[in-house]
Amino acid sequence: MELWVVFSIAAAATQALRTAVQRRMTTTIGNLGASYIRFSYAFPIAWLFFLFYSNYTGTTLPDLPVTFWVWINLAALTQVIFTILLVQLFSHRSFAAAVAFSKTEVLQTAIFEALILGVVVTVQTGAAIALGVFATVLLSFAKANLAFANLRATIFSRQVAIGLAAGAFLGFCTVCYGAALHSMIGGDVIGNAMYAAAIGTTIQAVCFGIYIFIVRREQFIASFVEWRQCSMAGVWAATTSICWFAGFALYSVAPVRAVGQIELLFSVGFSVLYFKERISRVEFTAIALLATSIIMVLLD
Repeated sequence: MELWVVFSIAAAATQALRTAVQRRMTTTIGNLGASYIRFSYAFPIAWLFFLFYSNYTGTTLPDLPVTFWVWINLAALTQVIFTILLVQLFSHRSFAAAVAFSKTEVLQTAIFEALILGVVVTVQTGAAIALGVFATVLLSFAKANLAFANLRATIFSRQVAIGLAAGAFLGFCTVCYGAALHSMIGGDVIGNAMYAAAIGTTIQAVCFGIYIFIVRREQFIASFVEWRQCSMAGVWAATTSICWFAGFALYSVAPVRAVGQIELLFSVGFSVLYFKERISRVEFTAIALLATSIIMVLLD
């Protein structure tokens, strides 16, 4: 198995764990507070990971040209905007449908990567990405138990538009992260991924921290009061970022994100094995299509 695939799967697995912590903390510290802990607790841990790795391996720091700072700031800020947009969907009835359309970020990533970096995926990978997006949307609709009578109104709702916008910002930010990593001069793949993750999460912790302090100060404070339960979100978030960045440095961004959709399979498996939930025919079909799309990317 190629190294970029290993990092993609590891990123998906740790991302599922991070999301689980955030979901659990939503009732305690609120939606924005639970969103903020992915940044506030991640950046010091990311720096610890990087310092330990650089001291242990003796690797030299890479040079960071102006282009790196442009890309890393664009990536960090657009990911914050994505988070804010996604949080806005939490209180809406069509939340599941809107989040489903935010998952089109994999397809939008491929488009942005072609437009910005000139990296065009093969026909097979492109078809796999489209199939994976369709499976993701189908799975989300199945979990939302949406009736076909309400499907049209749901698709053309304001919340779905926000979901699509969130997917666009996330797709754009992943391409920017990939560009930032490729602009680093010197160093090694793992060290550069850790360095970029530490810098990116620091920018996000500051920017998102200012935003939440202004609009929801009580949630900002609560996110630190409940540090014992929130800290694990930082561990998983830092690990996730490092794995994503390593994958982006080793391969094209779009295929890495496509393989990363295996996170949904982890989530479904956890629901079945731990919560003893049953899978409907539609969900089983969506899972099969998603698995097929990932295999198509791996075989290309």
